[in-house]
Amino acid sequence: MPGLEFRYVGQDRLPARLSEFDVERYFALTDSDVAAVNERFRRDHRAGVAIQLVFLRAGGHTLDHVGTLPRQLLRYVGERLNLPTPTIASLRTLYQRYKTLYEHQLWTCEYLGITSIGPTHWAELETWMRQDATESLTLDELLQHALCWLYERRILIPAERKLRDLGRSIWSDVERGLLALIEATVTETQLMHADAVLSAQHGTSGMRALEWLKTPPARHSPTTLTETLAKVRFLKELGAHTWVLDGVPIEKQRAYAQRVQARRPAKVRELKASTRTIELIFFLRVTLLEMTDALLYQTGRRVSDLVRQAYDRTTVRQARSAIEYRQQLVAIKELVHDSERTAQERLDDIGKLLEDLVDRPPISHAASVRETLTDDHHRIRNLLGPLRELGFVGRDAEPSLRQFELVGTLHDSGATELPVDCDVPVSAAWRDLVQGDDRARALRALEASAITGLRKGLRRGSVWIDHSLSFRERDQLLIPPAQWESERDRYLASLGLPATAEPFLERLTEHLKAGLAALEEAREAGRVTIGTDGAVHLSSIEALPTDGIPKHTRDLIFREIGNAQFADMIMEMDAHTGFSEVLRSRKARDTIELVSLYAALIAHGTELDARSVAAMIPQLDPANISTAMRFLEMPGRLPRANDRVVEFQRTHPVTELWGNGRHASSDSMSLDTSPHLFYARVDPRRRTHAVGMYTHVLDQHGIVYNQPIVLNERQAGVAIEGVIRHNENRDDDGLLRLSVDTHGYTNVGMAVSKLLGFDLCPRLRNLSERKLHLPRAVAAPDGLAAVVAYEISIKAIREGWKELLRLVASIHAGRVSAMVALQRFGSAAQGDPVYRAADHLGRLLRTLFLCDYFSNIEFRREMHTLLNRGESVHQLQRAIYTGKIAPERGRRRDEMIAISGSLTLLTNLVIAWNTQRIQATLDRWRSKGQGVDDDWLRRMGPAHFTHVNFRGTLSFPIDRYREMLPDAAPWRRMAGS
Repeated sequence: MPGLEFRYVGQDRLPARLSEFDVERYFALTDSDVAAVNERFRRDHRAGVAIQLVFLRAGGHTLDHVGTLPRQLLRYVGERLNLPTPTIASLRTLYQRYKTLYEHQLWTCEYLGITSIGPTHWAELETWMRQDATESLTLDELLQHALCWLYERRILIPAERKLRDLGRSIWSDVERGLLALIEATVTETQLMHADAVLSAQHGTSGMRALEWLKTPPARHSPTTLTETLAKVRFLKELGAHTWVLDGVPIEKQRAYAQRVQARRPAKVRELKASTRTIELIFFLRVTLLEMTDALLYQTGRRVSDLVRQAYDRTTVRQARSAIEYRQQLVAIKELVHDSERTAQERLDDIGKLLEDLVDRPPISHAASVRETLTDDHHRIRNLLGPLRELGFVGRDAEPSLRQFELVGTLHDSGATELPVDCDVPVSAAWRDLVQGDDRARALRALEASAITGLRKGLRRGSVWIDHSLSFRERDQLLIPPAQWESERDRYLASLGLPATAEPFLERLTEHLKAGLAALEEAREAGRVTIGTDGAVHLSSIEALPTDGIPKHTRDLIFREIGNAQFADMIMEMDAHTGFSEVLRSRKARDTIELVSLYAALIAHGTELDARSVAAMIPQLDPANISTAMRFLEMPGRLPRANDRVVEFQRTHPVTELWGNGRHASSDSMSLDTSPHLFYARVDPRRRTHAVGMYTHVLDQHGIVYNQPIVLNERQAGVAIEGVIRHNENRDDDGLLRLSVDTHGYTNVGMAVSKLLGFDLCPRLRNLSERKLHLPRAVAAPDGLAAVVAYEISIKAIREGWKELLRLVASIHAGRVSAMVALQRFGSAAQGDPVYRAADHLGRLLRTLFLCDYFSNIEFRREMHTLLNRGESVHQLQRAIYTGKIAPERGRRRDEMIAISGSLTLLTNLVIAWNTQRIQATLDRWRSKGQGVDDDWLRRMGPAHFTHVNFRGTLSFPIDRYREMLPDAAPWRRMAGS
């Protein structure tokens, strides 16, 4: 979707009022423009042709509307052309003759190199729109893309009605194609059963089946797992698992499903039959995919709970045994020293004390945990039984799947013991229990081995389910092998990677040698020391010299800025960026729609609900806010609005002192919530249930990516995903370096990020991770021998290189997310050639990074500054979201994404507003001759919030922006007043 530079593209009229920022950015006249206008036109025509020129350049459409022209634009044009322009004017007053208007428009088109749309252009546009319509989520999105296509090719944008008619025709054809696909895939009986879901009752609760399917999972518990399994079973009975709809992008399927999610069943029934069929089938299919993922996730958590409880019971039992053992020793000691009894009597008593001592060799703690887990066989069997309905598929030699199938067969036959002649392979850890003399315990051990092995198999991709999004077969996740073979050169060219590993490794080896030499030089200079523990130790970074001036300057700036109301900030930034138009895919038709959207943003992005926000905004109904909240859940809208605000913030010159926009940091922030939330985990620091909000913060302070995550899991995947999503829409190659903490990296993540074109820079917490891993072919200086480990296998990198490239290309092409990819090829995939290649390459890259980190103080300082900058933005987010997520909020995936995106947008609005005010204050000071050192400004930022009132009555200054934000049509402005 278009960014800030495309804000006015396709507009056929000017708003009644423009901000100074809009005039300077979108409607500016260059010196060559002024010279051309003065040379070609007489004085009384120059103002009109100049307005036509700047409007056509900004919007790609001629200005034909006769409405009043903005005073700000008239004043600017008058100043630039040295003309006495009127303060109130319209095209009707500027042009008495239509022919003159036509001549001016013709000249501006020729001057700007814009051609009128002809039959050839229409044909090319239609071909392009038909292709784009297969991925666009709405008709409005398709039309917006078409406007940008015309604008970038310097083709005059035609009348809105013509373009919309073409879009409607193409959209109808696409939906007819979808309907044909559905009818070819779904049988008539299945279609009838699916349609019956609208009115069918579920159980005895009185709830319709459709409403029941919409109900998101509750808290993590066996009851929730049973409920989720019932939904999967219901959908499979409808035949949804047999519908092959992979030809439709999953985001498009989700968009259709979201429409059903947002409507009441009665409203779905009122839809046209074809539309109802498309939306309902995609809803059922997407629900099955998401419910299957949820079920597998819940099962994994349940297995983790059982293992953890077995661990806790083992620890308690071992502690109790240690106490009992000591008590036995004390009793034996007393008997030894009891001189009043004979030796035989004492030996007999000692023998009685040792009767319960088990005569077997000691076992490890892990083996004790496994043994304790077999005692919990009732809960394990209750978990294994229902999973048989899912239809697991796996590799031929997958042990866990064979164990799972054997356990199912034994359960069906009513067996309580494992047959002696069982030949199912088990790992060495479980072998003693499975092959032991107690065959009942052997069966329980096989059950425990199957359920834990199945969880690992799902994570590494050796076991999969066809009706799942994240746990599909590898060839379904990655680029298909046939396509990869035929288009590999194209993919590698876009990534800039060689087909073989040798050229890449040669360059990397040269950089390693230079890095090792620099590190040795730093060691000799005393900046780095090698400790007796065999680890690298660094001295603390010296603080930059300061006399308090930067802090004092910041306080002076914000004192001059003064206090601000949150509602004023939101509307002012909307006037500059038009983010509300992006959120609704059109301009608000009246002020009620506009304020409802702001209220929905606050309801999602703070701990308040719709009713609480309505109480803060006079004369606003909660129902309007709830409806607008559904708009924010539509995929892609909040990220595009965020991009608009960040782009606006980055237009201010002061941001260039903070960074160049090529570096960023990423980290998660916890939002407290109820344990009843499906995604909730215990925060290890605060020991409260919470969910993670993962954000990527530019060196210029804006948040460019956000994603809700589950806490206590590795974050390398989401860190990489954020950079990819940010870079894909940029022309300047985007981010080149991302600073993360220890949780945000893995060796595989280091390798994948480098192959994708950027560096992952982790601040490592553990000294054990600071070893320098090298191949034998690279000799390290003698002074570094204590911290060097020659463990890198170049052979492993070469052998896995081709499949590693296929993985990276699949991530880059958007076929699989980096989060899913790093789960499948992470530590759970040990033994896989791709994992081995990525792990060794990642350790090699980590060595190169550590050489820079240890030897270059400025590089280390910059990394820490970026991470601290991210923490300051998190403090601002906590000031906006002060409470906890309510138990009934965030259960649906779309709603949780909307919460994260809304909080990010509100945060960016504050940052952008502060940046604008900082720039204005600096410009004002400098115009008065008051100098401000750039070094001071580099050490301050816009993530300041003590001057902002986030609560209380929200009074939006509608009158101030009535002529700018709602739709400019006069009848609509009057209707909303």
